[in-house]
Amino acid sequence: MTRAASVRKAMCGMLLALLALAHGGAQRQLFRQYGQTEGLSNLNVRCIAQDHTGYLWVGTDNGLFRYDGGTFQIFGHAEGLANTEIIGLAEAPNGVIWAATQGGLARLSGKRFVTVDFGVPGEADGIVFDPAGVAYVKYPKGISRGVPGKDGSFAFKTIVSGDIQAITVLNGDLVFGLNGDVMHMAGGMPQSVGASVGLPSDHWEALSLDSLGNLWARSPTRLFELARGQARFVDRSIGVPHTNEGRLFSDRHGRVFVSSLLGLVIVEGNHVSLIDSAHGLPGDYVGPMLVDREESLWFGVDGAGLARRLGHGEWVSWTREDGLLNSSVWAIRTDALGQLWVGTSGGLTILDAQGKVMRSWTSHNGLAGDRVYSITPGPAGDFYVGTGPVGVSHFDGHGRLLRTYGEDSGITADQASSLLVDGEKRLWVMGNGGCFRSRTALGAGRTLTFERVEIPGIPAPRSFRHVILDKAGDVWIASSGGLLRFDGKSWKVFGSEEGLKALDLAAVAMGRNAIWVSYRDAFGMSKLGLGPDAGKVTHYTMQDGLSSNEVYAMAFDLSGRLWLNTDAGVDVLEEGRWWRHYGSQKGLIWDDTNSRALDVSPRGDVWVGTSGGMSRFRRADYPIPEVAPPVVLTSVRGVAREWQTGDRPVLPYSQRSLYIRYAGLSFEAEREVRFRYRLNGYDQAWNETNERSVHFAALPAGHYVFQVVAVNPSGLQSATPASFEFTIRPAWWQSWWFVASCLLLAGFLGYVFWHLRVRAFLAQKELLERQVAERTAQLRESHRQLEEIAYFDILTSLPNRRMFTEEFRKRLAMARRPSEPFALLLIDLDHFKQINDTYGHNAGDAVLVETSCLLRGIVRESDCVARLGGDEFAVLLFTAQDPETVESVCHRILDSFAGGIPFENTTLSVGCSIGIAMYPEHGETQESLYKSADVALYEAKRTGRNLFCWHRYQTGD
Repeated sequence: MTRAASVRKAMCGMLLALLALAHGGAQRQLFRQYGQTEGLSNLNVRCIAQDHTGYLWVGTDNGLFRYDGGTFQIFGHAEGLANTEIIGLAEAPNGVIWAATQGGLARLSGKRFVTVDFGVPGEADGIVFDPAGVAYVKYPKGISRGVPGKDGSFAFKTIVSGDIQAITVLNGDLVFGLNGDVMHMAGGMPQSVGASVGLPSDHWEALSLDSLGNLWARSPTRLFELARGQARFVDRSIGVPHTNEGRLFSDRHGRVFVSSLLGLVIVEGNHVSLIDSAHGLPGDYVGPMLVDREESLWFGVDGAGLARRLGHGEWVSWTREDGLLNSSVWAIRTDALGQLWVGTSGGLTILDAQGKVMRSWTSHNGLAGDRVYSITPGPAGDFYVGTGPVGVSHFDGHGRLLRTYGEDSGITADQASSLLVDGEKRLWVMGNGGCFRSRTALGAGRTLTFERVEIPGIPAPRSFRHVILDKAGDVWIASSGGLLRFDGKSWKVFGSEEGLKALDLAAVAMGRNAIWVSYRDAFGMSKLGLGPDAGKVTHYTMQDGLSSNEVYAMAFDLSGRLWLNTDAGVDVLEEGRWWRHYGSQKGLIWDDTNSRALDVSPRGDVWVGTSGGMSRFRRADYPIPEVAPPVVLTSVRGVAREWQTGDRPVLPYSQRSLYIRYAGLSFEAEREVRFRYRLNGYDQAWNETNERSVHFAALPAGHYVFQVVAVNPSGLQSATPASFEFTIRPAWWQSWWFVASCLLLAGFLGYVFWHLRVRAFLAQKELLERQVAERTAQLRESHRQLEEIAYFDILTSLPNRRMFTEEFRKRLAMARRPSEPFALLLIDLDHFKQINDTYGHNAGDAVLVETSCLLRGIVRESDCVARLGGDEFAVLLFTAQDPETVESVCHRILDSFAGGIPFENTTLSVGCSIGIAMYPEHGETQESLYKSADVALYEAKRTGRNLFCWHRYQTGD
């Protein structure tokens, strides 16, 4: 290496190190932001609450909003709020929502708010309730206490005056901030519970009692805690930024959430963490907070609306913005020191145990290639990194590059897809186009060379995608030719005969006394039993609970759960059932995971690489509740009005359509909630849908009960269906009196009709007989006309060719028995076309009609004259049995045309040519006799026209 190259390499290394330091230990969580797209039209969130049903209520500077998991419904002036600047929210023990506003106090009644007089005009800053339903309203100069009456009204009276900051109910007692101290109402008199136990005087704006019994107090600049069983408050302000408006929220696990100007602070015991915009927060100025019944964290972000953390904090993620060289992560490994080795499409990044970037390697500073596909530990705490273009780089345990191997070392695949060090300390390299193994064992100072491994039964080239080592030291390989096992001596190939659905495999894993494989194509996953379960094969697809049939990687965690990378997120299998699915809706950085980018650390963390970054799953120290989603009807609209869900309307038949909207109040998987509904009285079967509404149109009369349940992705469904009962009255024509009247009328009309029918029957019979006779006559006449059309020429009324052919055939049959001769004359008019062209078709028709008359006048009635078509005629002379008689007829025919044919005011000159054939002399069959006459006709025309010719060229004039 030249000095210039060494300098360039050192500069690249320094640049990568500076970039790593710039990102530090950044990591992020995922949040969903809610705003105008979801119907939250005002983005300045002032307060958040969840009612007993499960609705989320959000108070803003201009309106109160209720969220059902799909959309926000606004409550403003039109819904009864006199003032829409919402400062505080609370739910009374009876389930009624109360709102403290800039203009006073209001409570929800049905679907509208009504104003409540709390004894003081003007602003209400907050409201809380004790378990007995007594209301405490905070206003700028005091607290008003409201006692509920039997009629539901409240009698309010001011009980404390002064500068009130915070107000809350702890263990059933009222606790509040007053004039810089924290007070407790006892015996109707406020008593100090702050200054007397070490709480300094401050503007204490928020108070909270966590699930462990610790009391917390928050001012704009400080956070103090009075631990349970302790005598004095302790300052917990270290690491907590200041705020303009102190907010606190504690969950049932002892965590305390603190708002600030620089992000969201989470206090867990002695650990304080800050989530800000650099960690994925939509903004830094955090306001009100809430942990809902599914333990999802909600909070308002100043000017950015409402945000919800996806998941429960188990997932944290890294992207290129957090120090990775590229957000597309292909390989992950954790070492014994807790360091994380991450292979991306941009190179190799090494993070320390706290997630801080330590080193980065690319082809510019010695890495074999920029796309890192595989990482495997060596026998001495070192690491081998496989890249594309093909290469293997060797690092020591501190992340220092020792050596790089490429094609000159014998690795000739296009990329190093998977690496493994076997029991003999030899390095295996998988790739598209070959499987390679080092010729010697790994060792300090040794330079490796590689040989191609030839596998019996697997012809080259093949793709070798993933390799693992089992506890017995056997090597297992997922390849495009099936599952391969090498026990150190021989190979075994597993294919379709062993139960595989396809030979082209993607990944392989070992666990639970079985070998698990996934497929390159979308076939899901298969489990091949080992030991006592040998020969038993189980297949898993989407029908069995997989979120996708595209499985890229598999790994078992320390608890024996099987984790799967898919193109739709991560699936986890525990004890034979699908335990949980994780996707971007639950905190995973991206749904489309990558091949072999799945690793389980020694402490049990699960690392997942995706096309959008890398995520780490660390199971919470407490169980995450699996809550069946409550289901509610959000609106029921008829043709003329909207109904309350508790109504049981009776609808007129003209208004027999309903539009029902419903919601599953599960926010953790709000986009994955399904619904099952039915309409009892119409259809007992349950219908499944992802839609949040159903429209019933033109229902028949009857009594109906609509029922709907919500189902979460784990299959848990609402314990109690939401229902709506209604009745549709019959139409007036369906009423009993109308039906009875119709029956009586039908009987009377039937009686009258019967009598009329008897009288009409005879007349009908006579009419029918007359019609039959008339119709019979018409049919006979139609038959005659059809027969005439079929057998006679319409213009001349002569037999047509069809009838002539039948007569010809009959005459031949008769003539053969006694052998009686007869003559066939074929007659063709001369210059007929010239007449048509000169005088028109009317003249031609007149010639044809006159010709038919002349021919019928010359021959006898027993003879047959026919028009064969156009200007061609035929004559069968049955009585002329000698040539002299035939020629005599021909002379008369020729002479009849001598005087011309009159037409209108002129005389048309017409002649004819005649061909003669004699039976049986010139033919004994119809075809032969006709041909003989036709030849004679041709000869007559050729000779000079207006003459006749016998067959065999006998001619006459």
